[in-house]
Amino acid sequence: MIRNVLKNIFIIISVLIALSSCKNKKAETFDALLTAKESRAFSMLVGENGLETIKLNQLIAKEYGQALHTIDQQELVFDSIINDIKKADIVGLVEGKEVQLEAINYYRSLKDLFMFSRKEIEQEKLMRSGTKELQYAAQDQLLVLAREKQIRYQQVYKSSEKLHAKKKQFEAENGLK
Repeated sequence: MIRNVLKNIFIIISVLIALSSCKNKKAETFDALLTAKESRAFSMLVGENGLETIKLNQLIAKEYGQALHTIDQQELVFDSIINDIKKADIVGLVEGKEVQLEAINYYRSLKDLFMFSRKEIEQEKLMRSGTKELQYAAQDQLLVLAREKQIRYQQVYKSSEKLHAKKKQFEAENGLK
């Protein structure tokens, strides 16, 4: 009799431990997707052989057409990241929709920042090949663009902070960390 009671208690405790240690697989999958996309963007923008490094080397070599083509490739990567996050299955995830929206906003603001290089390259081309008047106008325009770019950097910082806060909340709500 005592043996049966202890056996039942052991089974109940085992089941409770198993249930409490279970994580939401759907939440884990979504979190893994976000981590993979973050890694992809990071390697593209900061990696030694990433597209941003290639673009900067092209600009140093004054290969403006190639640099613009590289920006087009970056845009495709950003679009792919955004679309993959949009397609993620978040139905039923606590804070899933919020994290998805913040991630999309973050990658859109990052895309806007890096696509802004097109305008800078066009002015750089004018500075290198235009008349003196065009060169001065291009320099003035580069100053205006620098101010606009600073605003874009601030937008990236803000959206990054929002994403980080929502992701922490998501992880806590779904038992990921």
